[in-house]
Amino acid sequence: MIKRLLIIASLTGLGHLTTLLSLKYIAKYIQNDTIALIGEIDSLTLLIVAIIAFGLQLSSTRDIALLENWKTELIEAQSARVTLSIILIVVGLSGYIYSKNYVFFFAPIIALNADYALYGRGMPIMGAFVALIRVLIPSIVLVIASVYFTNNIVFLFVTSIVFSYFITGLLVSFTLKVNYFVRPKFKSLIKYLGNIDIGIASFSMFFIGIGIINVVSYFNNDEAIAIAYIALKFYMIFKGVRRIIVQTFFKELMEDSVSLKVDSFAMVAGLVFFSTLLFYPNAIISLLFSEKYSSYTTTFVILGLAGFLSSFTTSSGTRLLLQKKDKAYSWNLIIAALLTVISGILFSVFMKHNPAYISISVLIGEITLSILNIKSLNEKNFITDRMKHLLPLGLLTTIFIGSKYLFGPQLYSYFFALSVYAISVLIYFKLKES
Repeated sequence: MIKRLLIIASLTGLGHLTTLLSLKYIAKYIQNDTIALIGEIDSLTLLIVAIIAFGLQLSSTRDIALLENWKTELIEAQSARVTLSIILIVVGLSGYIYSKNYVFFFAPIIALNADYALYGRGMPIMGAFVALIRVLIPSIVLVIASVYFTNNIVFLFVTSIVFSYFITGLLVSFTLKVNYFVRPKFKSLIKYLGNIDIGIASFSMFFIGIGIINVVSYFNNDEAIAIAYIALKFYMIFKGVRRIIVQTFFKELMEDSVSLKVDSFAMVAGLVFFSTLLFYPNAIISLLFSEKYSSYTTTFVILGLAGFLSSFTTSSGTRLLLQKKDKAYSWNLIIAALLTVISGILFSVFMKHNPAYISISVLIGEITLSILNIKSLNEKNFITDRMKHLLPLGLLTTIFIGSKYLFGPQLYSYFFALSVYAISVLIYFKLKES
């Protein structure tokens, strides 16, 4: 179990490193108005992914994992996805008003990527490799374009996204031994109706994170959106780590012991994420992005807190689905997303051009979702079992405080603390298993 997680973590980590590298380059070389546009396009691409998934992806992943005749389910799901994506092309016509909306023309290429099926078939390592390629190509393009092709960086970024989805879609179909192209069928859209609750939930989930950019961009200036995008992109890297942990043990999450272990791993990630931004904000932000972002540490720290608090219930959403509590899962996400969006709009209207309030709206959404999921699971010892892990793991974060006190808030102090903490956590889990 640990070995599999380490392999997937390594692949995911490489992808995250290239993402961080691209963020550093655009933060250093590109103007805020262009960063804001890149952020809106990135967020819009993920919006298209969320619309096409619309509950079908989650339910199909579950069915692909459980059914013997899983290829039939996959073909039907892909047909529905492609059909919906063709309809979305119409939205691309609004690109004449908002140029970023031209991205909708590429929706079918996004739909043809069936990487979700890899996790359903118990192939998380391959899934992580495919995700790496999809991240690697646009990130490398951003790095190169930031230095040599600044005037064409937006065009090159969009092109790289489309190419990455195309090449990984082919790889997935080859791995699963299924056809890449599927025939669109209008009748196949019925599958979406059968998962409408989960669909709305999946769509809602998108806004409790980088998706909020699509909403608040209409109320804030380019600088605020650029800062928020960089911070939220960093936050999404953390959420990606949590997602990989869940996907690694997807088929085993019906077991309480596995769920607890998944949440424990996520809590470690959450504690490191929050401690990093709380105790070493200036050093880390300057290292990863640019010194000019150091004046916006509050934006990053708030997202660090959101990451830590939400890590406590990392497996809860998947467990609700596996327990067939689809309605509870859906309504929890819808309510949390609504609070995120409403608070984001209100903060943007009354506290304009302050990216910290965008982070607060995400924090509100994450806390709401965690509370509702705990209530819906209604597991007697859910909180107490996790507190037994959180207390010792949280106590170990004093290593960060001690290192900062002894050596100062410099990078060498941080990496020393991180190394000691990592070793301590490994010892802790080894002792727990023995």
